Amino acid sequence: MSTHAPHRFSGLSRQVKVSPSMCGHNPMLYARIGDWTWETVSDLCSTDVSRARDCNGNPAYLSFVYYRVRGGPRMNPHSITFGDQLTVRSASFGFGKENVLTLHRIAMGEADTGADPALDLREFYETPRDDCLYVETLNRWISRSVTGSNDALIGASPEGFRSDNLPPLPAQYSPRGEAGTARRHGTFHPEGVADHDLVVPDLTTTHAVDLARDLNGVGLLHFASYFSHVDTAVLSVWRSLGRDHHAFLNRRVTDVRLCYLGNPDADQDLKVTTRLWRSRRDPRIETAEVVLREKRSSRMLAVASACLLL
Repeated sequence: MSTHAPHRFSGLSRQVKVSPSMCGHNPMLYARIGDWTWETVSDLCSTDVSRARDCNGNPAYLSFVYYRVRGGPRMNPHSITFGDQLTVRSASFGFGKENVLTLHRIAMGEADTGADPALDLREFYETPRDDCLYVETLNRWISRSVTGSNDALIGASPEGFRSDNLPPLPAQYSPRGEAGTARRHGTFHPEGVADHDLVVPDLTTTHAVDLARDLNGVGLLHFASYFSHVDTAVLSVWRSLGRDHHAFLNRRVTDVRLCYLGNPDADQDLKVTTRLWRSRRDPRIETAEVVLREKRSSRMLAVASACLLL
């Protein structure tokens, strides 16, 4: 099949009214979109994702391996607020027994019945609309290998899970390459960011795992909490540059990628290292990269890269 051929799948559509619990300068929007991923996979793959178990009867979790949010000045995570009406189109794509990729397109306003176009992977990667927010999640089924520990999580596809009815993920649109780069090199930018200058080489801070905020109902660090630690790290860098809180609150996140590499135990502190690049062409554009590690073991937990518009 041609690289430029469109790959369409009707998927699912939602009409959503934004509530206070899903917007703001926090990770709650990412959390809600993650819920939509679980709902989409449940509906399309004949599996109750929230109650899945492996062949040995142990809980299986549809973990997040890679999470990307792509928007622009018109539509971005911080432009969504109370009462907004959203039209959300979601589709899933399969590759292998343990993995599934889900793509969401979020548009402001209500879609005309029957007029909402099918979600197109080519649109996301090559011709994104500037009035839409796109979210791509790559998920893998995992289970604990040791009861009560979040170390050494293993792949575990649950009984009854089927992805053969999903369209296959075209190789040219797979995020595995980017995720592999982050895993191997500890960065999305091993050669630096093109046409950017490095203005903050490394700022290292320590974050505690907040038992009252970060953990989900099964004792894992909630996938959206990683975004909270990333934002806190970016705020530390901005404060080191003498910027006030207004600059941080007025920023626009136009593209953020997060590769999940591990999950810490609840008693671990996090060692967080942040770099900041600034565009030579437009000083309002910056790219921040954040690496999260367990402080005690130095085990890498996540790599994130965010393109910011000041």
